[in-house]
Amino acid sequence: MMTNSLYRSFVIVAILLATRGDISAQTDTVHYSSIFNRYKPYRIFLPADYYGSEKRYPVIYFFHGNQGTEKLEMEGAQQLVNSNEVILVAWNGRSEPTDMRPYNVGYHSNIKYPFQFKDYFLEFVHHIDSTYRTINDRAHRALIGHSMGGFMSFYLAGKYPQMVGAAVSSMGSPEFFVGYPQNHTVYNTRYMFKNLYGVNVRFHNGTEGEELHNLNNEVNQGAKREYGLAYSYQAYEGGHGMTAAAFKDAFDFVVSSFHNPPSDPVRWHHADLYPDFEVWGYQIKSNLHQPGYIDLKGVTKGGMNIRTRKWQPDGPLIPGVEINVKTAPLYKPNRAYTFFDFNETDGTKKNSSIISDATGRINFSVNYQNHQVGLYEKNGPAEIVFIQHKVNGRDIFLDHKKECNLRLRLLNRGGIAADKIKITLSSSAEGIFIANPTITFEKLLAGEDIWLPADFKVTASNKPTTDGSPFKIRFNLSITDNKGNSWKDEFDAPVYYDVPEFTNIGIDDGDSEIYGSGNGDNIADPGETIMIYQDSHRTRLYYDDPYIDNERLYDELQPDKWGDGYALSSLIHISKDCPVGHKIRFLACYEIKEWKTIKRNVTWGTFTITIGKPENNQAPAILK
Repeated sequence: MMTNSLYRSFVIVAILLATRGDISAQTDTVHYSSIFNRYKPYRIFLPADYYGSEKRYPVIYFFHGNQGTEKLEMEGAQQLVNSNEVILVAWNGRSEPTDMRPYNVGYHSNIKYPFQFKDYFLEFVHHIDSTYRTINDRAHRALIGHSMGGFMSFYLAGKYPQMVGAAVSSMGSPEFFVGYPQNHTVYNTRYMFKNLYGVNVRFHNGTEGEELHNLNNEVNQGAKREYGLAYSYQAYEGGHGMTAAAFKDAFDFVVSSFHNPPSDPVRWHHADLYPDFEVWGYQIKSNLHQPGYIDLKGVTKGGMNIRTRKWQPDGPLIPGVEINVKTAPLYKPNRAYTFFDFNETDGTKKNSSIISDATGRINFSVNYQNHQVGLYEKNGPAEIVFIQHKVNGRDIFLDHKKECNLRLRLLNRGGIAADKIKITLSSSAEGIFIANPTITFEKLLAGEDIWLPADFKVTASNKPTTDGSPFKIRFNLSITDNKGNSWKDEFDAPVYYDVPEFTNIGIDDGDSEIYGSGNGDNIADPGETIMIYQDSHRTRLYYDDPYIDNERLYDELQPDKWGDGYALSSLIHISKDCPVGHKIRFLACYEIKEWKTIKRNVTWGTFTITIGKPENNQAPAILK
């Protein structure tokens, strides 16, 4: 390991080489990191005219993959830098110089250090902007990463979209746990593209035979669900390495973004696994000290949906968390606004007066539950949002291959009524037919929530997924009124697929002494936590039943080749007040992963259990 004095000598040599104007190749140098409390190396490519001009330049950051370092060796890199007049910087992602695995992310055992690369990114960007003549804005800052670095490219661009205009992931790792050794959360890229609104995004996958091809097909499917995301996709022949041609494509993409930068979104989403964060000028602080997310959805000047989730995209609430929000400076300074809070969890509404500060920011607090917040001056505009859906007056599941009555519940979180409202429902998912895509109604008062007076007629003839791709149907809403106002929203609905029934059901309610907890008689009783098996396979469960009052996920690698592709199964808690004899209907799946191709093979089934009573199809739990 290089000592600090040797590092300082190395810095001096690097500076001397740079200042003499010899920039026909890259320069290797270092900077002191307060995050890591040591010098960190990086490689920088400066354009040929850098020392002969006073111009400022866009910056591209490159993130290496597993076992890599800052020593980017890519054919044609310097020529691309020269011809496009940009700066290219390759950082070092090793928490310790001797580490082979970078970024302090992965499975539980891979997270070893308190150092967080989300903090180092801020420090490193500051160093580059303060040391070199950069154009210091998000429109002229881009990220390119390969493999584990590809994961970091999308993760950091989604963490800091206000800082990044374009991001490319080349065969990026699809999912990792991120956080601290004692507290980390799974980050599934396929569910996190909502963080990337306002960023130009490109994803490079491999074709058959490339190790992450199958898992990254799932990632691509996740991106395609996000309506309005600036997203492009390309698959490349060959193995897992990044070729010079693919690198040039990535380079050309971000340079194009420099010339055609994305606009800041007027409506955005963000889910963050850290208790405190800043995004788009909003500052969030909380006491979240366990795995999970603070989840912001549909954020506009007029308000937001804010809640906690144990996991993305549909995890339950995290009790005990308090969230404090300081908005961006969007409002008139020192002015009275109405703070409207509709708590969807308990159904309560409240209005209160709140004063913006001298900078035009508004401060407010909510608890861990599901809140729709409106912020407006007196007679402020209407703002209509989606609240809830119900199918055939029963639950959230669409019946498979049958026309269903889909009813929506909407809320006006704005300050005045909306009149002559038109709602148009659409979906880009295959096999979805909406017989009457438009419904109109007369009025929605300020603060009012209603179920629409008519149902959408929806038929879901889609096939169940055979891998880990998102399986719920994404519906998009376009809403207008007679004053020319328009609003967008979206929601996901599961389909109760017409698939074989799981018949060899086993219930672990504590007999394993590992997973479930209860009396161990293999019968689901009130107050017990259970895991349900089909044969020897742990299942992931989907349901809509009021007597399941909590769920947690059990994660595993099965098998572990690269540490990619986590299998998740459900542990559900039956509420103490659940009546004996109550039946709970499940859609369920389990997966078997192929080791060589790192492919998830997902099998779907349905079944029903009766609380407190043995069923003919309930066999003793088979543990494996």
